[in-house]
Amino acid sequence: MAALFRSEVLTQKKDRLSGEVSIAVPLQWQVIGYLIFGALLVAIAFLSLASYSRVETVTGAIVPDKGVAAIIPTRTGTITDVFVDDGDRVAKGATLVAIRAEEDSASGLSAAALTEQAIAQQDASLIAQLTASQRSAAAQQNQITVQASGLRSEIAQLESQIALQQNPVRSAQADLDRAQGVAERGFISKADLRAREDTLVSRQQQLSGLRQSLTSRRATLAELSNSAATITAQAESQAANIAASRAQVAQQAAGNASARSYGLSAPIAGTVTALTMRSGQHVNPQTQIMAVIPDGAKLRAELRVPSQAIGFVKAGQDVRLAVDAFPYQRFGTVEGTVTTVASSAISQALPNGSVVSVYPVIVELNKEQISAFGRNEPLVPGMSLTARIITEKQSLIEWLFEPLFAVQRR
Repeated sequence: MAALFRSEVLTQKKDRLSGEVSIAVPLQWQVIGYLIFGALLVAIAFLSLASYSRVETVTGAIVPDKGVAAIIPTRTGTITDVFVDDGDRVAKGATLVAIRAEEDSASGLSAAALTEQAIAQQDASLIAQLTASQRSAAAQQNQITVQASGLRSEIAQLESQIALQQNPVRSAQADLDRAQGVAERGFISKADLRAREDTLVSRQQQLSGLRQSLTSRRATLAELSNSAATITAQAESQAANIAASRAQVAQQAAGNASARSYGLSAPIAGTVTALTMRSGQHVNPQTQIMAVIPDGAKLRAELRVPSQAIGFVKAGQDVRLAVDAFPYQRFGTVEGTVTTVASSAISQALPNGSVVSVYPVIVELNKEQISAFGRNEPLVPGMSLTARIITEKQSLIEWLFEPLFAVQRR
């Protein structure tokens, strides 16, 4: 079959273009291509260099590292005096507040006031008894003193009479002795001799009577001395009994005064804070009047981490604390570091009444104040906060491909 076209035509068409064929790209497309390539490089660099922080958000509060002493009334009552102000430093045992813990009855007097009146009357009665006892003892002592003085005078007179009476006795004895010698020679009658004997006997009887009277007076004086000692001992014993009764009454008065009003003292030396109550306010054992921060205490954050979030929390991790009293949108956050993570959980009651397990975590603060309106405002114990614990840092590219890595680990 003859060719439809001549061979010269086909050859000419075949060699129409010489060299390589190059398709020209418009300039704007070149620029767009470069921009896309550059953006990809920047994105890859950003994903490689930028980091993503995994955080756990928990709640907590500012607390001193040495704890805080809460001042709470022991009984219901009304504050009568507050002796300190917020920020005052107090010594251990200093009286902080006085509370009246009584209620008036329909008569206008409280039960404690009526008891106080009864105790006062009882004490007055005991004082009257003591006074009467002392007066009675003094009167008896005076009477004994007068009697003893009279007896001593009589004793002195009897002793003088006895001394005088001894002379007539000796004279009568000598006269009788002479008369007996003469009577032996027959110069004195028997009647005269008997008269001399009677005189001697009479004078001896008088001397014996005086001696008996002296003995009786001395015995009476001794009895009076014993009576005086007995009266003194009885008076001292009665005074001791009355003193013991008055001590019991004083103890009752002290107990009644304590029931009527009492004071609260500082259990530790420190600084007063969180003073919320003033004179005239009603308080009960569930009311905290104030708190005392120990001297030398440092503030820290105490967090309550739920069990589902505790797994990645470790000591040394960074924490950002948003204090509720200073909104972080305006005043920023306070930074800190986890120092202690509890190894066991504790129970915490929620406002709805349910109980959950939480782990106490302690965070050391980098600073104890926060900048607000151009000045540093100190943090105060008890301030609530929200903490963001940075548990892990990874690049964005690692974060993006983490699901793939997780599948590979499985």
